[in-house]
Amino acid sequence: MRVLCVAQGPSHVQWQIPLAWAAQLAGHEVLVATRPPFTDQVTRAGLPAVAIGDEAAVDALTRAAKQEFLAQVGRRVAEEGGSGFVPTERELLVAGGRKMIAIAEGMADGAVALVRDWRPSVVVHDTGALVGAVAAAVAGVPAFGHTWGATPDGVFDIADDYLQPYFGPLFEKFGVAPRTTARAWIDPSPPSMRSPIPVPRIDMRYTPYSGPGVVPDWLWSGTGAPRVCVTTGISATGGSAPWSDAVQETLVRTLLQHGCEVVVTVKDATHPSLRGLPSGVRVLESFPLNVLLPTCAAVVHHGGAGTGTTALALGVPQLVLAHHLVQRQWGTQVERTGAGLMVRTDVEAGTAAVAAAARAVVEDAALRENAARVAAEIAAMPDPAAVVGLLREASESRSSGLPG
Repeated sequence: MRVLCVAQGPSHVQWQIPLAWAAQLAGHEVLVATRPPFTDQVTRAGLPAVAIGDEAAVDALTRAAKQEFLAQVGRRVAEEGGSGFVPTERELLVAGGRKMIAIAEGMADGAVALVRDWRPSVVVHDTGALVGAVAAAVAGVPAFGHTWGATPDGVFDIADDYLQPYFGPLFEKFGVAPRTTARAWIDPSPPSMRSPIPVPRIDMRYTPYSGPGVVPDWLWSGTGAPRVCVTTGISATGGSAPWSDAVQETLVRTLLQHGCEVVVTVKDATHPSLRGLPSGVRVLESFPLNVLLPTCAAVVHHGGAGTGTTALALGVPQLVLAHHLVQRQWGTQVERTGAGLMVRTDVEAGTAAVAAAARAVVEDAALRENAARVAAEIAAMPDPAAVVGLLREASESRSSGLPG
């Protein structure tokens, strides 16, 4: 079997690595296709990468989609006679889906050329790489979606009246009928964290993967103090945090005053935003969270699904400092499970809420118990090898008993 995995961006690639590993270990041929700037993430994981997509086209198309959305907002403001109009969450989710279709447009020519040359048996694409559905239709093979934690509902509603006029022509360009949904969605998120939208799913245990790293000698010795990881995830640029300097200062000083050992993980340890950190704070550059978090009492992050799901899988309570919609969506889901807390940095007038939440995420025994419960839920899910078996059945029969 030839398995083509398609991922669109830096925070999406890592979700498909465990399944790609499992397929390769089972003796199948695997390729991971992604946009040119992100192929190094694939090769660092020991997998073959293929660069697809025109970055200039992707940039232009996503800018156009954003301008279209802003124009719609402007018309609504004019219609309602004031500047107080705020888009609904549904409108924001649909705008996110439109952006993903724009990215697919910029990747389509490369993806179709690849499947015509390599002839995969099955295509697995992440929720941000809708071009995978187009490539599978051209190749005439099954397409499976691969979610990434808190997948925006707008992706599951890709066939709705607003998005379909944009998505359908992308299939028609290559002479194939539109496929509006995947055969099923491979879902590594625990059931207690999922969107209520009824889509066919294949459960798969989340395997934390955050890339390579050299383990420092202090990691497992510790100081006896509760260790707290503060991270912005790989989707943040450089070492900058997606929250204000005042929030970061309050957060770190509160944790230090509370007797915690603070470890800040960043992509770039030389970033100017780190110069104001108090003495005693450790900084780790590009270090795998799946190695660090088992030594931590809690993690504070920006609402990234990769960071958050890694914390859930390892039973570590989390504090989400959320600013935009997708981050708030993740924080809301975490709070619903009781495994963490959220502070909305887009609406909080001060930093008192951050200080209170920082103390609570370290102290609250109920958060630890709930985090452990969700970790057990994840551990009970089928492993990636089981999902590879389902993909093989689908590629061989094209009519297996899979969901949907």
